[in-house]
Amino acid sequence: MKKVFFLCFSFLFLFCSKTEKKQEKPVEVIQPKDSIVSVIEPMIKENTLIFTVQIAALKNANQSLENLEGVSLYSENSLTKYRFGAFSTYQEAKESCRTLRKKYQGAFVQALLNDKPIAISEALHN
Repeated sequence: MKKVFFLCFSFLFLFCSKTEKKQEKPVEVIQPKDSIVSVIEPMIKENTLIFTVQIAALKNANQSLENLEGVSLYSENSLTKYRFGAFSTYQEAKESCRTLRKKYQGAFVQALLNDKPIAISEALHN
């Protein structure tokens, strides 16, 4: 019995202790043909100053104002702001504002630098 046990144990030991050789797949090294280095320059946004006429600032949306031609919507401080036109000069915006005040009494000229409101005095000094 001891011989059978010894023989089985030896047999198991010999077969289990063999390590298999793993075949390694050759690694393909890709060499670049040209050495081109791409440089990504940060986009510098140009300071864009426009003047617009704000006709309303409301907490709730107004469908009739949204449907007006030339009116853009801006969301600021939980308000929807309705602005008309995009003028390159304050004078143009002011003339448009005079016309719009006949229908929208609270209309005023708003200066936008990169789509952010700034004071008219600051815009005129730029």
